[in-house]
Amino acid sequence: MKFIQSVLAQNEAVIKDTVDTWDLPVLPLSHIIVTIKGLNAGAVECTKYEIENLIRKIEVLYEGAAIVSLSGVELDTYNGLLFRNLPILGNQVATNDGVRTLCLAIPFGRKIFDPNECFPKTSKGELQLQITWNTAAATPNIDGVMVQIETVELPEASPKQYVKVTTLSKTPTAIGEHDVDLPIGNKYIGIQLHATSVPIGTTWTKSISYLKLLVNNVEYNYARANWESLHGMLLNKIGHREPYDLDADHDHYMDAALLDFDPLGDDSYLLDTKGMASLRLKIYADIADLILLHPIELVAT
Repeated sequence: MKFIQSVLAQNEAVIKDTVDTWDLPVLPLSHIIVTIKGLNAGAVECTKYEIENLIRKIEVLYEGAAIVSLSGVELDTYNGLLFRNLPILGNQVATNDGVRTLCLAIPFGRKIFDPNECFPKTSKGELQLQITWNTAAATPNIDGVMVQIETVELPEASPKQYVKVTTLSKTPTAIGEHDVDLPIGNKYIGIQLHATSVPIGTTWTKSISYLKLLVNNVEYNYARANWESLHGMLLNKIGHREPYDLDADHDHYMDAALLDFDPLGDDSYLLDTKGMASLRLKIYADIADLILLHPIELVAT
C-alpha cells in the first residue's frame, strides 16, 4: 500500500481575524496535518490553549458543506480521543521570541492510513480546508505566527466510509431540562461535549449536570449519566502525561466530556441512526449558558 504525504502550505503568515481557504488534493485522503508556529510575545510562555485559540474555526468543506467543523481547542480534544494521547506544545520556554510549535491532525478515519476508512476521491476544487483565525486580542502572547499544512493521500484506497465531526450549539432559556435534537442517518462513534460552566473552584454549577439519550423518545444506552462521569471517562480515554498535565495548558480539558459509542474500537456498540424518527439528548442545566455538541459520525461512501 502506498501513501503520499505532501505540503499544501509552507510557513504561510497568519493574519489574525481573517479566513484562509485551500483546495485539498483529489486522491483518497487519510488525514490533514496542521502545524502552528509562532514566537512568545514577551518574556512569558504562550500556552497551548492560546496557540489553539488562534483557530476560531477549522473546517473541511465538501461541495460547500462541512464534514469537519471545530475550533482549535475542540480539535485538540478530538485528537486526544483519536490517538489516546495529548498533542504536545514544543519548546516550553518563557523567553521573549522563544519558538513554539503545535501539531494537530484532521483525520477522516478512526485510524489514520486506513484505506477502508478515509475520504474518497474527489474532483479538483470540491474538497477544501478553511481556517477562520481569531482576533489579536484573543491571543496576546504569541506573534510571528505561521501555518504549515500537509496532507496524506492513499492513492490505492477504496474507502467504504469516512468520519465526520461537526458542531451543534445550544443555550437553554432557563435552568432545568432541555432537549437537543441530533442529526440522524449515519452511524455514531460518539458525541464530544463542551460546557461553559463546569465544577471548578468552590462551585458544582454545571451547564450539563446530567443527561439522557433518547431514541424515538425512549431512553437508550445513556439512561442517565452525570457530567463528572462523562468528563472522567473522556480523560481516561485520552490518557495522562506527567508532569506536563500539571501545567495550565490542560485546564481547558475541564470543559469536555464524551458519550462513547465505540468503547472497544470494534464497531460492536456503534449507534446506527438510519431509519430513526428522532434522536435527542435531554440535558439538565444548573445554569443557562452555552453548550457545544460534536457528533462524530461514520458516513458510508
